[in-house]
Amino acid sequence: MLRELPSRIFSSKVRFVIPVLAVAALKILCSIFLYHRLSILGSFYTPWMEAWGSLGPTQAWLYLFNAQDSGFYIALARGWYAYPMYVFFPAYPVLIMAAGALTGDVWLSAFIISFTLGLAALPLLQSVAEQYMTRPEAAGSTMLAATFPYMFVFTTVSYTESLFLFSTLTAWLLYLKRRLTLSALAATLATLTKTYGVAVVIPVAAGLLAERRFRQLPQLAIPVLSLIGWIYYLYISTGDPFVFSTQQSYWKAQGVGFGWYEVYLKPLLDFNVWKPAEFNYLLVALIIFFGYMAFTVFSVDSRLGLYSLSIFLPLLHMGNFISMPRFFAFIFPVWLVAKPRNLLALLAAVAFFITASLLVWYQFILGTWVA
Repeated sequence: MLRELPSRIFSSKVRFVIPVLAVAALKILCSIFLYHRLSILGSFYTPWMEAWGSLGPTQAWLYLFNAQDSGFYIALARGWYAYPMYVFFPAYPVLIMAAGALTGDVWLSAFIISFTLGLAALPLLQSVAEQYMTRPEAAGSTMLAATFPYMFVFTTVSYTESLFLFSTLTAWLLYLKRRLTLSALAATLATLTKTYGVAVVIPVAAGLLAERRFRQLPQLAIPVLSLIGWIYYLYISTGDPFVFSTQQSYWKAQGVGFGWYEVYLKPLLDFNVWKPAEFNYLLVALIIFFGYMAFTVFSVDSRLGLYSLSIFLPLLHMGNFISMPRFFAFIFPVWLVAKPRNLLALLAAVAFFITASLLVWYQFILGTWVA
């Protein structure tokens, strides 16, 4: 049924605009709904108003988009690094700092960056998808990805996910267009956004090797050297080059579980009979689902299959367990596996995803740790 839509739409650049407008409208409508929901007692309220006090946003509506780790990014933009914030990489805080100099409001700047780049990533995802499927299928795949709850929420709130998705998609798309220098610069941005951002050089390097473009391989040193430079900066600042990893102990001390082995397998091996009662079936199902998609990417593009597994497997072992579905949703190649062909099924999935997104977003604002 998707193929029966007017061919003129898919033969023009309008095809890239439609998902952006649809997702933007959905985000605005969801924001309005949540604002009214959180004003049910007469005035808008979230727990973060008390937690942040005078340091929080001056405009109440910004609390819809700033909660939990958003406060750490703002603190970095205002005062740079201190314990335990070395776990966060610098690209997003630096952008907030720069935009804040123009807007005069770092909270507003953080929201603008995330919201704008979240929407800007959609045409990039659609462009990449069109390399592997028909244009109608690519549009449908983009809508599925954009409305998936973790993707929908965390490309809206003030988190690093929008910047990460935008930079990794840009790096791969520019590689496909044989503009390697710009691709390497986009990969550098990804590298300085998340711990595993540098992994985007893996499919690019694999592609260059397969195409025997050996002379261009040294350009990939740009993101790698940026990571080494950041590690060196951490070393001279703290004495610990891997402080972004060791300071995870701050969250671990608060009961945060890291990795499949630590949360489930280790208690089993220790014969902890009480642990199975805490088994989170939905979370495990999501992780298995994304694992299946990550492996299936090999049937689409082996280079991107390497990229997907290079992130999925280390995160499965070491990552923050509750946050894994959020991390995995932003491994962009997994969405290339989805090729929706039925318009009604696509609309039903989007409706279900948006309902779930409201639940996740609502709990996120109220301080429930959802990801």
